[in-house]
Amino acid sequence: MDISLGESRIIALEPRHYYDDALRKAEEKKTGALGTGIGGLLSRPKPEDVVLVATQRRVEPFWHVACTAHYRYDRTRTYTVPASAPDVRGVTVLTEDYKVVASGKNPASFAMPVLEHCTEDLREEVWIDGMTGSAVGNGAALMTGTSYDVGEPATLEADEVIVVPPDHRASAIVRQLLAKLMVPLQADQIFEEQLAVPVLELVYRPIWAFEFELPAKGKRGVVEVDGLTGDTKVATSLRLQINRHVSRDAMFDIGADTIGMIVPGGNIALKLARVALDHNY
Repeated sequence: MDISLGESRIIALEPRHYYDDALRKAEEKKTGALGTGIGGLLSRPKPEDVVLVATQRRVEPFWHVACTAHYRYDRTRTYTVPASAPDVRGVTVLTEDYKVVASGKNPASFAMPVLEHCTEDLREEVWIDGMTGSAVGNGAALMTGTSYDVGEPATLEADEVIVVPPDHRASAIVRQLLAKLMVPLQADQIFEEQLAVPVLELVYRPIWAFEFELPAKGKRGVVEVDGLTGDTKVATSLRLQINRHVSRDAMFDIGADTIGMIVPGGNIALKLARVALDHNY
């Protein structure tokens, strides 16, 4: 079996909603971030009494991974071929004679052994939240905007941007996808078995967070604005600065052992693919 791993990428998505627009959206939700609990609607403060005390920009990760499988094989089958008329008792196909029989109410037919030449191509593609491991339903739409490649995630930390490292690694996602593509083949002879990971991307999306305070009561609340969709949500506090830095190699932890857990004997092919990949950097 041949196993190939394409080039891994880290991609940063440019905001579609910048600071001014994001702040406007947050201002519209700020009283809701402070008026909570029983009777929250009645105790919700006036907008003019709520002040902005802090702003935070961060980037959060999700994975975009695609895996493919290609199989080419032969298998023997027996075809049941109907005769052209009730009076047919036998046929000759390429010098081979076949007896035509009738079974119950079924039309007269003959059984002919054949060799089927089969090709099967499969593909699995996912967008997975790097922190929760859940599916990102609009992942494809999020990636249609402007973006740029990143060498190391730490380079995104300019201007006090918080870079959130993924808790879910590439190896776990790749293992799950490849397991789906390892289908049992009903084959007499297999000529080609190829697994590939053509897309392996860690994508960072922009998030704005605004902390508001009601000085009269000493209450604080946070409104987060998705820098891509403009959607807002309420949070209890700003996210703390993350001191844990994960290197590119650690996040793209696809090694021979990863594939070997699914494909016995596939380790050598993967190592060769990684050597070829490393020379491209």
